[in-house]
Amino acid sequence: MNKIQNIVGGLSAIAMMAVLTTVMSAIGGKTATQMDNAAWIETVADFQAFDVMAVDYQPVSTPRLQDAADIRGLSPLRIEHRRWAQSIASELQCLSEAVYYEARSESRSGQLAVADVVKNRVKSKHYPNSICSVVYEGAHRPYACQFSFACDGSMESAPKGKAWELSQDIAQVSLTGYVSDLTKNSTHYHTVAIQPNWAGTLEFKAKIGFHKFYRPSWRERNTGTPAISIAPPS
Repeated sequence: MNKIQNIVGGLSAIAMMAVLTTVMSAIGGKTATQMDNAAWIETVADFQAFDVMAVDYQPVSTPRLQDAADIRGLSPLRIEHRRWAQSIASELQCLSEAVYYEARSESRSGQLAVADVVKNRVKSKHYPNSICSVVYEGAHRPYACQFSFACDGSMESAPKGKAWELSQDIAQVSLTGYVSDLTKNSTHYHTVAIQPNWAGTLEFKAKIGFHKFYRPSWRERNTGTPAISIAPPS
């Protein structure tokens, strides 16, 4: 057994896996517990010619996180921090999907404008108070979705490529709040190719790219609170 320990002691984790795989193959799939000492000694003898020190192997003594206890010691994260992080990730995903499916062929301004509409609805008392709830409002009922992509089959094709990367970037920039609202507080939009009946009941605010943007003709003074905050809990 000392011979085995000497050989094993010089092998890296990867080399050890390779050796054990070869050994197990050579012995016909038998487990270690099924082998007697004599068989092990004979098997190890086949590897004695292998010069472990000849391998260009430089062990790296970098610290490793072993378990959750180590992670907890890195910073004073509380449960609200984790929930905040999960919320940010979820809201970013939903906003990215809205930008991608609704405006991926638009300019950056056109994409930011779609993101503005989503955020304006979050702030309005007439709509849900989170980005995901706004984007997928009514999606579980036929012909009731607020954003057509949520129920017209568009999502059967998963977002991909550079267009998806750009949509995620646009959503992230929008969520920072450092970009002015290009739509002037609009909560509705439609493509320039159509003129829906509801457009006449709203106040036209802007044409950006291939979309026209509107808001209610009255100012909503009693608005809700933003769905998320970029700043983590204090």
